[in-house]
Amino acid sequence: MPVILRVEDYARWLDPSSNNASLLRACLKPFDPALMKKYPVSTRVNRPENDDHECAQEVPLAVTPTLF
Repeated sequence: MPVILRVEDYARWLDPSSNNASLLRACLKPFDPALMKKYPVSTRVNRPENDDHECAQEVPLAVTPTLF
């Protein structure tokens, strides 16, 4: 399961000299879902060679025709 860190925990988590497991474990809290956003992205994300900022850009949803 990936970890979503709070901005205030970035430095502690990424500090290579940190060896205090308790301090690092304190960063592993459930992330507030109200702060998350979901949106459709391009199918470019499915190709490793497309490693750029465009992969994270929101794209409009394709409208699927319905019979009713």
